[in-house]
Amino acid sequence: MRKTSLTIKLFSLALTCSTLMYGATSHAALPVSVESVTQAPISSSLAVSATLFGKQDVVITSGLAGRLLFVAEPGQQVKQGDVLVRMDTLPLELEKARQQEMLKRAKINLKFHKQELSRLQKLAKTNSAAATQVDSVQNEHDLALSDIALAEIELRVIADKLSRATIRAPFTGVVSERFKRAGREVSRASDLLNFVDIYNLEARLYVPVKYLHYLKLGIALPFQSGDLSNPTSNTATISSVIPATDPRSQTVEVRAQLDAGLGHTYAVGQLVDVTVPLQSKQSVLLINRDALIIRQQGIHIVKINSDNTVQQIPVSVGKGEGKLVEIQATDKTRQLNIGDRIAVRGAERLADGQEVDVQARN
Repeated sequence: MRKTSLTIKLFSLALTCSTLMYGATSHAALPVSVESVTQAPISSSLAVSATLFGKQDVVITSGLAGRLLFVAEPGQQVKQGDVLVRMDTLPLELEKARQQEMLKRAKINLKFHKQELSRLQKLAKTNSAAATQVDSVQNEHDLALSDIALAEIELRVIADKLSRATIRAPFTGVVSERFKRAGREVSRASDLLNFVDIYNLEARLYVPVKYLHYLKLGIALPFQSGDLSNPTSNTATISSVIPATDPRSQTVEVRAQLDAGLGHTYAVGQLVDVTVPLQSKQSVLLINRDALIIRQQGIHIVKINSDNTVQQIPVSVGKGEGKLVEIQATDKTRQLNIGDRIAVRGAERLADGQEVDVQARN
């Protein structure tokens, strides 16, 4: 009995000591590290892929139906004004000769009808020629004039076709693909070759439409290509923003001009990695991203009041830059201000009103 009584007393004493120690521990101030809320415009960047195009790339098509005599080879560099395509002009030259003879014939007829009309008009004054004769010759005279005009128009049409039979380079570039070879008969508007402007390149990229207000003409876009261990880096300048959104991807097309001297460094159709800077003009509240506490019900941070008690503040998170991240309080009764102390270490298990021991402040 005495042993049992002693055991009970010792157990009660141990339980009392444990309770006292737990109470002291639960009320002890927990150590936390803090940083202050700051305010500044935040700039971030968006990494996208872009494709390089020649600014004046064009598919050369046939200007008339006929037989091809010459088509430039793929890979051939051609200066502006040099011949890309030449077509057989013999049928046109024969048609031109025929029309020239028709014009000559019409002029002979006009001369004859003009003389005949003049003679009949003189006879009509003395009633030696009937009026119907004069009218008939007058009609023949007018028809000869019309034949001359039609022949001259036809000669102009033939001259236009002859000029289209030879296609010259609209700019200095390279033939990237040939669709038809010499000797083939082609119809008008047939694709003959692809001609690329390698000396005047532009990058075409697609940016989510939500970033449209960041895209301005003249903004420099850094880009790189090649081996990741030793990439080639350069800069392009935004030359146009096309505010037409693709309904599926919700992106807008942006075109950026490369420097003129980079023609031999890059190829048309090449993919490059572009960095689009996203600079906000409006100042926002910024905190260290380590202060964010993510829970199933949402994201919150822990604010340290002047009396070193804590307050949980639900927030929404915006853009980030380095260790800083944009935040905005979502509870109107719990707001944040510049200079407020925010726990960045040791805040995971803190509850509202709990006292803390501030270890550091930046």
